[in-house]
Amino acid sequence: MRATIGRGRLAANILASVLIVTPAIWGVGRVASRHWRLTRVFHARAEFARIDGLQTGDEVRVQGMKAGVVEAINPPEAPGRPVSLVLRIDERLRSLVRSDARARIAAQGIVGAKVVEIEPGAADAAALTDWGLIRSEPTVEVASILHDASIALKRVDAVADSAQKGLEEINAIAASIRKGEGSLGRFVHDDQAYSKLLDLTRQGEKTLVDLEENLAALKRTWPISSYFKDRAFFDRDRVLFKPGSERDEKTLPADDLFERGKSILTNQGRGILDGVGSWFRKRAKPSSEVVIAAFTESGEDEELNLILTQEQAEAVRKYMIDHYSIDSVGWFSSRRVAAVGFGSRAPKSIEKKPEAEAEAPARRVEFIVFTPRK
Repeated sequence: MRATIGRGRLAANILASVLIVTPAIWGVGRVASRHWRLTRVFHARAEFARIDGLQTGDEVRVQGMKAGVVEAINPPEAPGRPVSLVLRIDERLRSLVRSDARARIAAQGIVGAKVVEIEPGAADAAALTDWGLIRSEPTVEVASILHDASIALKRVDAVADSAQKGLEEINAIAASIRKGEGSLGRFVHDDQAYSKLLDLTRQGEKTLVDLEENLAALKRTWPISSYFKDRAFFDRDRVLFKPGSERDEKTLPADDLFERGKSILTNQGRGILDGVGSWFRKRAKPSSEVVIAAFTESGEDEELNLILTQEQAEAVRKYMIDHYSIDSVGWFSSRRVAAVGFGSRAPKSIEKKPEAEAEAPARRVEFIVFTPRK
């Protein structure tokens, strides 16, 4: 007798099959997309004297965004000739890679995997043709960078030692006065002591200048510089000045987002930011960058103003990333979103008209989208 399957059991089997097959198809698509097989791509070439451990399949980035992979590594035809790389890049980023673009091999972190970093070039340059050659820059060796940082640290130590010795001598002079060794009048009229004090003062001023210069140099030494750069310690005004990009902005009164002197979003503030999310989706492109800048009115303590506005800008950034993924442009790509507090200081931006600056409230948050011009 032939066995039969009831309709209910047949439907259950079909449903189980769908539940098993669908995740498998989705997973295969994710893996295939990761290797840029299901996405339209274009090819570029780059040549390096040495590649320092770079392998096929390693990541390619454009302006820090994940853009593709190293498809092939062709050895040199003869000693002294360069190693040739074939780069497979997402077609959506073709407009960012110009004929004067430059490529370099970098490490992710101090000892991380190798990546090929591409700087796009000038906005008015022609787009790179398919299989075009990107000019390369010498590979930056981590050992050399750490050596430079070590030299800078030694200079700071030397300057600090000099400052310490100068302070010890000044303390010794002050101690002798407190002990009653001679009178203040005799000390003032003692030409030798007076000259020595002047020399110590000059030495102290020079020491402080040297210390400041060496600390500034140390802050700009990679990888230490990345810490300060991420926190907008350098060139805050340049964050809002991008002459090669179109600028869309939305100004929000800080009193509508936060309580006075606070950096915690109110319920009203979250509702306003939900409206900004819709505005952002209509204007942002994969190549866009976002800056969230916070300002406040002038007060007695500018340092406190900087802390308050920085935290307010970061609170808006976190909400927009968590709820509207403004930092994402794809499965494996991310958009730069900067949060910068300016305190009560107006930025040196020539992109805003004076009358528009005057109309803006002192306590405000500006949501700015920069999109490179093609």
